[in-house]
Amino acid sequence: MREPGHQYSQLQELGVKLISAQELLFAQADGVPVIDIRPPPEFDAGHIEGSVNVPLYRLITGWDTRKFLRRAGFAFFGVLNGTEVNPDFHSEVAAAADQAKGAVLICNMGGTMDDSKTKQGGMQSRSLMAAYELTNLGFKTGLRVLKGGFYEWRKSGRRVVTREEVVEEGDEVEE
Repeated sequence: MREPGHQYSQLQELGVKLISAQELLFAQADGVPVIDIRPPPEFDAGHIEGSVNVPLYRLITGWDTRKFLRRAGFAFFGVLNGTEVNPDFHSEVAAAADQAKGAVLICNMGGTMDDSKTKQGGMQSRSLMAAYELTNLGFKTGLRVLKGGFYEWRKSGRRVVTREEVVEEGDEVEE
């Protein structure tokens, strides 16, 4: 049996780093893609300018028995919009990421990879889960995770754009 936090040790060994908002801006200026793995409704409501949405999870699609039971499980806990793993995550990241430059992954919280007094081996987050998935698929260099996630980005007063703003800017460019 693996010890708690082994995933975080693996991520650290492979050079996955937690970076600050300022470091994200420097990486973005160097052409490193910023991949927001939150669900599309959250991304559309506000995201980092220039980021690409590649959700790790998506809303449950279909109504076969397994998916019906999954929906029921979520509903039991008051979650009406249950999710499932995005089966296209790997191919979508491959299209959006740059193997040579790596990528910055963003979720809501960011997670941690260090032991704390209350949590051995770090605090799980979707961006760290995505980094783990990608390292297991051969993405070995330049992966970064935004420390504190989108929550910290927004809290620090950094620029946030919505889907509507991006569409409006695109419309202005076309005219």
